[in-house]
Amino acid sequence: MNYYYDIILNWNEETAYNFYEWNDTDYLELIKKIPIFKVKHKTLIDILTNNIKVNLEFLNLIKDKTLLSGKNVLNKISYATLFTDNKNVIALEFNKDGYTTNRSKLLLDDELNILEISYNLKEYNLEYELISNLKETKELRQIREAKHLISLEINNLYQNKNYAKLRYLYYEYKQEKLEDIDEIYLKFTTDINKNWSELFLKLYYIIKLSYHNV
Repeated sequence: MNYYYDIILNWNEETAYNFYEWNDTDYLELIKKIPIFKVKHKTLIDILTNNIKVNLEFLNLIKDKTLLSGKNVLNKISYATLFTDNKNVIALEFNKDGYTTNRSKLLLDDELNILEISYNLKEYNLEYELISNLKETKELRQIREAKHLISLEINNLYQNKNYAKLRYLYYEYKQEKLEDIDEIYLKFTTDINKNWSELFLKLYYIIKLSYHNV
C-alpha cells in the first residue's frame, strides 16, 4: 500500500472546500500518514460529485492506516484515504458500513506533490455504490456565508420591527435614504437573491462587527 505523509485536511460532510476557501475557524487536522489510491478518472468524478459506499474488503484494507500527528498511538482515523486520478485529489473518510462521512480537498503544495508521485502508482479498481448526489454550487463559500448572514439579519430586523437599524443598513448599502420599510425589505431580499454585488460585502462586515461589539 502507498502512503502520503504530513498533510493538513479540512474535513466537511458535504462540501470539500478549495484551499482558498478555508476559514480561520475551520477545524484543521494534521495527518501524519494516510493511504493513497490511484483510480480511474470516472471513479474520481463519481467520488467528487456523490456520496458513495465502498465494500468491506476496501474498509479492511485501509482500517486504522491513517495516523494523526502526535505521540499518542491511539490518534488515528479508522477509515480514511486519498484518491487521485493524476488530475485531481480528494480525501474521504468512511464509517464502519462503508458510507462516506467526510471529505476534504488539499492545500496546493500537497495536491501538487501527490499529482507528481501518482504517475508511478498502480491503478486500483475501486468497487463502490453511488448513494446520493452532492449539492453543487459555483459560488464561493464566503459569498454563500455572507448571503446567509445578511438574509438572517434583514429578516430578523423586519420581523422584530427594528426599523431604525434596517434603514441604517439600507443606507450603508445604497447610500440613499428610504423610509418605506416594506420597500426596503423587498429591495434587500430581491437584491440578495438576484442582484448580488460587492456592495453587500461591506454590509456583511458591518453586521458582523455590530455583534462583536455587543
